[in-house]
Amino acid sequence: MLRILSDLHFRDASSRLRRLASLDPLLAGVEELWLNGDTCDNQTGMTLQQVEEIRAFFRDRVPRVRFITGNHDPDISNEHEARTSAGRLWATHGDVFLDDIVPWSSMRRQLRERVNAVRGAHPERGFSTFEGRIATMREACTGFGRECDPERRDAWSRLRRMALELFPPRQPWAMLQTWRTIADRAVTAAAVWRPQAQVIVTGHVHFPKVWDRGDITVINLGAFTGPLGALTVEQHDQKVVVRRVDWQGESCYPGRIVREIPLASGPSAPLSPTS
Repeated sequence: MLRILSDLHFRDASSRLRRLASLDPLLAGVEELWLNGDTCDNQTGMTLQQVEEIRAFFRDRVPRVRFITGNHDPDISNEHEARTSAGRLWATHGDVFLDDIVPWSSMRRQLRERVNAVRGAHPERGFSTFEGRIATMREACTGFGRECDPERRDAWSRLRRMALELFPPRQPWAMLQTWRTIADRAVTAAAVWRPQAQVIVTGHVHFPKVWDRGDITVINLGAFTGPLGALTVEQHDQKVVVRRVDWQGESCYPGRIVREIPLASGPSAPLSPTS
């Protein structure tokens, strides 16, 4: 079985995931695992050894693990997407669909400046292909720190983080607009970049939801932060199953089924090799 998780944000004070061992029930019986970006924030305060310990945890439990990059872990690997079933199931973190990477952030302007600087330094990449766009975005995110220390849990840090998210009012409005448009953005991009995709799995916007757009299904896996919770995707042969992630005490389990999506018939590609 293939399982996909996203936006664990491990070691971030806003994440409900305090111990990686809490994921053990979600990893039982999994043959291949895709971690779809923002597994951790390796740009702020984490050592290389700590990142390697995270890698080792998953690789000790699952035979094949793919660490897909996100904007908070842009150099955790050199993989920015994963595909299987002849490309009909496609996963990428999701910020590649947004011109400003994080349009709701108080640091949007700084990120935009970094993107423009990288584009100027590498005009040969272009910005219209998936490969060129994601390479530029990941380089712009590498070394980019956070507005606040992600590991601090004291009351002042929580208050400051909330203020940064809510003010100015443009920011929550930008988040709502992103939630409203992300599925259409993904479908429009996939038509050019990955036209075989029937099911598109994203994270990044922390909004767990399944959208139907004609023959295409877009799934956002939510996050292990915030009140909205997370989803997980499983693939069983030629069927994609979307489940809630349920917490029981300090452990999380595959919860109720939200959607079952049969993949279109056709030749199947094998599961991809370990990253």
